[in-house]
Amino acid sequence: MLTRDAVQVMVKVLGPHIGGTMARSAAEAHCRKLDLLDGTIAPEQIELVLGKLGSGLNIFLGRERSGSVIAEVRRALQAAGGTS
Repeated sequence: MLTRDAVQVMVKVLGPHIGGTMARSAAEAHCRKLDLLDGTIAPEQIELVLGKLGSGLNIFLGRERSGSVIAEVRRALQAAGGTS
């Protein structure tokens, strides 16, 4: 899956919870830190990004809700062909 497509899916799911701008900034920042912004992103790399996003979401949404939102992102990415 292309990284930009994965980021779009993440933003679509995260946006209603933390706002579109913050969702895009967070997803892109974590991909940038992991040097994943250009090209493709492997399923294990997606999991790294989701782990980082989940840690940040704990602050805004709490641990339980954060876990369910990350699960929702994971399902959306699976549907888009990004994870197995």
